[in-house]
Amino acid sequence: MSVYFYIPNLIGYARVICALVFCYTGSFNPIVSAIVYSVSQLGDLFDGMAARKFNQCSVFGSVLDMVTDRFSNACLLAVLYKLYPTIGFLFLWALALDLCSHWYQMYSTLYCNEKHHKTAVSKYKILEIYYKVPYMLFFMVLLSETAMVTLYLNVFIDWFVIQILMYVSVPFLCLKHYINFIQLISASDKIIEKEQNKF
Repeated sequence: MSVYFYIPNLIGYARVICALVFCYTGSFNPIVSAIVYSVSQLGDLFDGMAARKFNQCSVFGSVLDMVTDRFSNACLLAVLYKLYPTIGFLFLWALALDLCSHWYQMYSTLYCNEKHHKTAVSKYKILEIYYKVPYMLFFMVLLSETAMVTLYLNVFIDWFVIQILMYVSVPFLCLKHYINFIQLISASDKIIEKEQNKF
């Protein structure tokens, strides 16, 4: 069977389609948009499970997974930029930081001959905790995604539960972007260190 048709990769394609639907409906249909975005993000949980269950782990699938994560986050952050004009620049900064830190992390992992960006060694304790403490990554991603979805819904729907979830989860969104910044520094350090050791 072609890697293109591995089950986890089919889930990845479905995630991309959901993110594209969100791009279309994001400015006028908040319920549909929140649902398709959430389905796209839930797919991130199931593609990894499927890859392990069916022994269909692949480099292509790993890249598809990360690119889909970045793409779907970028879509929502771009919509939040539009919906919150006074603080929109913060969402664009977050978007740029998310893309850059993950690109640097992936590149440094390859450049330093490490197996996976999530198991790469770092001198920064917060990254070791984030990636290696069981369920830490899952809960951080869950809470930061909750923050972005509730920030989005809060513009359209005046529900108390959305506001509570938003206020509870937004600090975790800020923490996740701080971790992205540390990840960017860590990856840069490793690239420079390896480069200097050549001479």
